[in-house]
Order: sequence, then C-alpha cells, then structure tokens
Amino acid sequence: MKKKFPVFALLAILTLSAFGQTLDLEEQEEIDHLFFLPNSGNQFANEAQAMVQLDNAARYLIDRNPGPGRIYVYGYAAAAANDIEPVGLSRERALYVINELQKRGLSGALFAEPVAYGSVDLWGSNTDEEHRSPNRRVRILLDDLILTPALVQPPASVPETSAAVKAEIIPDNDYSTASARAKFPWWIILLSLIITALAALLVYLLSKSRKKPQEISIEETPPPKRDETPVFVPAAVSDAPEKLMVLEEEEIRRYAYNLFERRNGQSGLDAEDWYQAVRELTEQYKAQGYRVTLYWESRT
Repeated sequence: MKKKFPVFALLAILTLSAFGQTLDLEEQEEIDHLFFLPNSGNQFANEAQAMVQLDNAARYLIDRNPGPGRIYVYGYAAAAANDIEPVGLSRERALYVINELQKRGLSGALFAEPVAYGSVDLWGSNTDEEHRSPNRRVRILLDDLILTPALVQPPASVPETSAAVKAEIIPDNDYSTASARAKFPWWIILLSLIITALAALLVYLLSKSRKKPQEISIEETPPPKRDETPVFVPAAVSDAPEKLMVLEEEEIRRYAYNLFERRNGQSGLDAEDWYQAVRELTEQYKAQGYRVTLYWESRT
C-alpha cells in the first residue's frame, strides 16, 4: 500500500490540475465566430464582424498556400422545434462560408467536401434561445487546426473604436481559444507528466497481475460470471485442465464504450474501439488462465 500511494497521489494532483485548466478554458470559449441567425444558412448573426473574420481567414489561408482538399469547413445547427432539416441547414451554412472564401481569392479545389453535423449541443444545451445560438456556427480548419478569431490591440495609428480582428491558428479542441493561450505551452508539460504517471501506474498493475490475476479489473465493474467448462489439454502439452471463457457481444460493447468515453466522446473510431476491446479482454482472460473464444466462434 505504501508503494501505491505516491503513484496515486501524483496522478490525483495532475488530474486536478488538468481539470482546473479545462474549466478555465471552458469559461473563455470563443463566443463570436461565424455565428448564423436562426433558421438561416446565409445570414450571420453579426454580418460586419463575420465579413472581417472571413477577410482575415482568407488572407491567412492564402499565405499558408495549402494543397488541394486541405481546407475543411464544418457546419453546425441548433436543435429547435421546426420543420427545417438540421443536417441540410448545417451543410448550407458550410457551403455559404466556402463560397465567401472563394470570393476572396481561394480556389474551390483547396476545399474538402463540406461536413454537415446537423443539430448539436457542443456549445449550448438548446434549452432556450440563449443556449441555442452558440450552436449555429461554422468552423474552418486547415488540416487538423481550427482557425479562430482573436481580438488584438489595434496599431497606434488606428483609433481604438476600430479594433482589428485577425485569424489565428490554435489546436483542434472544442474548449480551446486564442485568448486563453499562454506564452509558453505549459499544457504540453502537464500532458507529459500525466502520460508518465499513467505509464507508471500501468507498469505497476501489470506487475501485480502476474502475482494476483484475480485482483485486476479493467472495467469499473467486474465482468459477468460465465459458465466455465473445463477443457483438458492432451498430456503431451499439459497435465492441468484448461478453463474456457466465451467472450460475449455485450461485454465487448461495454468495454468498447468505456474506450469511447476515455476519448472524451470523440466519434469516428467505432471499429477501432471494437477491435481494441476484443484484444484487451482476450489478453485479460488469458492472463487469468482462460482459453478465450469469441461468441460468434462458439455458435458455429
């Protein structure tokens, strides 16, 4: 127990630090980036500001000289009780922004197919108009980086009433913002420490598993009990009976869903989660002395 305490204490401190930093970033989430009016695919909530942001984004992209299909435009919509189809509306918004950028000198070949996310609750809960408006937006990405407007101080020769807005590249993170970026990327150091602590914890658990396999639990709740039928290996191989474990579909799904939650709900990796769940569960039971067979194999 004394050996485990320093590892868990370090992990707890790092987790709390990361959680506190995330809360701070959430409070500074961007609030005025290419928002659209309700039920509209071609009218911005703040037309003048959106035009400035599009001008700056176009200049930035031209300077970057991207290759064909490297610019991605994502459209979003809020969930509202009306007859408008949200996927079509979010696609219309993405196409409108692409058209505006093309007017500013960007070739249509530079854009990938627009992505329509339909109704989302990523920035607001959609419970009322105040919480629906942040979800009516379009985001512009260059490869995997989001272009986000950052308010900057105007030059000395420009009156303070005409503040300039420029587009700045930041990492693809729903809770990141240009105004929240530190001068030094401390989050990289924090992430490295968390990974190191997790690796140390994993090594410790693996070392314990060789001594007491029954104490290891990959999930928060133990897997359901299975009917175990001893299978005897021929004497030429081993004199000890071999236990059979049938890996059922429901257990695989639960484990894959845990993997999905560990990635903070990032979608698009369903197949990878499934195969990783099968692989890790199989290794877990084999480490406990089971011969593992998959549910579809046991029914053939």
